[in-house]
Amino acid sequence: MKKGIRSLGVLAILLILPFLWGCPYESKVPLGKSCKAEIDAALLGEWRSTEKGESFTMIFQQFNDHELLILGIEDGKTQREVIRAFVTTIKDERFLNVQEIKEPFDKRGWWLVKYTISGDTLTARTVEDKLFIKPVTSSRALYRFVKKNLHNKELYGDASPTVLQRVKK
Repeated sequence: MKKGIRSLGVLAILLILPFLWGCPYESKVPLGKSCKAEIDAALLGEWRSTEKGESFTMIFQQFNDHELLILGIEDGKTQREVIRAFVTTIKDERFLNVQEIKEPFDKRGWWLVKYTISGDTLTARTVEDKLFIKPVTSSRALYRFVKKNLHNKELYGDASPTVLQRVKK
């Protein structure tokens, strides 16, 4: 596993349970610019894990006009980790650019999570490092690489997708 992954709480919050089975790609740059991102209103609210033995809830809140704030509740306790995210769309596929807010700023990495929402079900797959031979140094290059490999199963590794259900109030 890559450095920077400190706790299972962060993993659950990041929507990246596949970290437990694969090796996620951590980038120095996101897929795009947050200032151009649009909020996906369908993400807003609470989502609960559907995996047996897993007890976590993720809360997606709008942080500003372009970014989301993700908070997590695991085993009934709010996690300390704070996550920022924004959406980048490639063709018709949506990706979350996910970053844990921590110090120092220059050590923060980005994880990419492809997601779909169907009714009250959120399905997410983490981009893994299998296809990345050399570091990608610009958002433009990362966008082109992901677009080229959008339907390549190796981009997401062998891990099963994470599935969450909307919590209805």
